Amino acid sequence: MKSSSQEKFSIRCKKFIDHLPTRFIDKINEIFSDPQNLKALGLWTSAVVAALISVAYAKLFHFAETGFDKISSKSSYVVFILSPICFLLAWWMVRRFSPEAAGSGIPQIMAANEIDYSGEKSKVVDRLLSLRTAAIKIISSLLCVAGGGAIGREGPTLQICASVFHFFGKQVRRKSFNIDEHTWVVAGAAAGLASAFNTPLGGIVYAIEELGLVHFHKVRTALISGVIASGLVAQWILGSYLYLGFPKLNSVSFSFLPIAILNGAITGIAGALFGRLLLFFLNKRLLVTKTTHLVLITMGCGLVVAVLSMIDNRSSGAGINVITGFLFNDQEAGLPLLVIRYIGTTVSYLSGAAGGIFSPSLAMGATIGSYLSKFIAADHANLMVMLGMIGFLTGVTHTPFTSFILVLEMTDRHSAIFPMMLAGLTAQWASSLIDRNSFYEHVKEKYIAPIKIPVSERE
Repeated sequence: MKSSSQEKFSIRCKKFIDHLPTRFIDKINEIFSDPQNLKALGLWTSAVVAALISVAYAKLFHFAETGFDKISSKSSYVVFILSPICFLLAWWMVRRFSPEAAGSGIPQIMAANEIDYSGEKSKVVDRLLSLRTAAIKIISSLLCVAGGGAIGREGPTLQICASVFHFFGKQVRRKSFNIDEHTWVVAGAAAGLASAFNTPLGGIVYAIEELGLVHFHKVRTALISGVIASGLVAQWILGSYLYLGFPKLNSVSFSFLPIAILNGAITGIAGALFGRLLLFFLNKRLLVTKTTHLVLITMGCGLVVAVLSMIDNRSSGAGINVITGFLFNDQEAGLPLLVIRYIGTTVSYLSGAAGGIFSPSLAMGATIGSYLSKFIAADHANLMVMLGMIGFLTGVTHTPFTSFILVLEMTDRHSAIFPMMLAGLTAQWASSLIDRNSFYEHVKEKYIAPIKIPVSERE
């Protein structure tokens, strides 16, 4: 009897095991036959992959940035060889393999968000946000910063993450056509900003303000899911941290508000003028077609960066060391540093390599704010630096809410939230007197203008 019972039990176990794979597969198919479940899986997978790439990119960028500092400090003359070569390689990678990887990356996202994903137009988006473009973006920007380029990684991170989301969105769309691919681009950009700065609210506000989300309710789930997942993965690896830390601020009274307005007006105008200057030289470069001339321009940009690094070692990199020097090391700014950062970021961008201007804009704004504090509000030097960051970034991007939210999240100084908001709004008004459109909006037209022209006219 006992052996018979054991045999029956063994038979039942065998049948259960035989049917388990089939049942499991059927259950999985049943779950993901629902488009909403498939979309959720794709979004969370996109966010995790994008965050992992973002963190790895941040580590490599820091390594390249500090590597140049070490080389230039040991032998300043080596940079006269290193910088031109790195700039040339960074430009060649973009020109040879993916022209869409040039520059910041934010104009490419804005263009992809405006282009209708139908017919031939979808191929334009595929080029702007391809995995190939993302890979070239990483390599080119790393080469540029290794050569002393005054560039940031935040704009590139946004394009890289948007490319990852775009890739997975296309895979999901094959199974379910009732999916708006613009949602994935927006969610990817927001997730990129959240993981780059550890600023989840900044990522959401950026998506609403910069990318013009009129119908936020349609994409809020995807947007927030992407930001949460990417933010959690980034914090899991890097830990919970503030991008800039806790700067010390004195209590702010109502008498300081006019100073905040003045700071916002000055830095907003300075940011808008920087954008116009950058756009002017960029348009001039686009007129150059001969390869030999482009090579000379690119290597010339590298030589300029090398000269600047000999004048002041704070001229290279994203400029975060400049900001932290003001906020935590009692350093003071002078006009020479501002001019050096202006020139360094301009020539780095004009080299044709990949690289952002987000962090460099924050550094230039911080420099102006620190310089202003010498003459007004000396007791609020740190706050003047933070307001300068908000104002200058607003002048370049025309996104006052994103700017002040980013600085707020990077420093956690809620006690100064009203001066921050006031500086951002004033900067937006002041910068619009110089140019109604942001630098990114002007560059965006370069990517969408060709598809607006009928084929017959282009031919």
